[in-house]
Amino acid sequence: MNRTLILICAMSAFLLGCVFSFDKKETKDSDVKRDSIRVETAKYSNGKLKAEVPYAGKKKHGLAKTYDKNGELQLELPYVMGKRDGQSKRYYEGGKQVYQTTEYKDDKMQGKQVKYRENGDLMCEARFESDFACTGLKEYHTDKTLKAEYPKLIITPVDRLETHGEYTLMLSLSQKVRRVKYYIGNLTPSGCLHENLDAIFQDEQKKTGKLTYNIPPGTFLMDELSIIAAVETIFGNTYIIRRTHNLAIEN
Repeated sequence: MNRTLILICAMSAFLLGCVFSFDKKETKDSDVKRDSIRVETAKYSNGKLKAEVPYAGKKKHGLAKTYDKNGELQLELPYVMGKRDGQSKRYYEGGKQVYQTTEYKDDKMQGKQVKYRENGDLMCEARFESDFACTGLKEYHTDKTLKAEYPKLIITPVDRLETHGEYTLMLSLSQKVRRVKYYIGNLTPSGCLHENLDAIFQDEQKKTGKLTYNIPPGTFLMDELSIIAAVETIFGNTYIIRRTHNLAIEN
């Protein structure tokens, strides 16, 4: 499956911004219609079709497609006046079975992203809002049962007020993971990450995070913290963990 997914990702690079040399073919009478659609194509050295991209003027408009070297469909990506809009489809090698569908709105991932196994069984369902991952991830085992085991966020206080005048919260996970990012702040009302979250310093190798407070003598600090861990799963999805921690420090 890894080889297949690499091929899928490589071929989709065109639609994400790479430039090819195109042959141009226009729909009939398109040269005299201001709002007409023309289709530009790219080919492999063996003559097989590599990509078809419809344009309205200078903007992509319509369903763009990319193909592998055998001419099999790999990706369908809809555009509306230069912006991704609608449901895209990625295919496994061979161009018959859908690997992934993703919903776009105004050039951003907005709505569901669904992945399938090669036999057509559901693999996972994720939700996005303005390109950011949201809570509610569902991943399925090969026996079609819903995955329930995910890491838990562990918050460990380290009090060094007497010796160093600092108080630290160490962040870690209950299971080994591929990648994780820690944030402080609240999710959106619909439970999604967003650009205004504050990233927490972390050790990339140990997969730990650290929040340090420097507290001068005679100082008292009280706060309710919202701490978030965005964990990458084995399926490449983002699982969101949120915990509230009541901070009460006196030096």
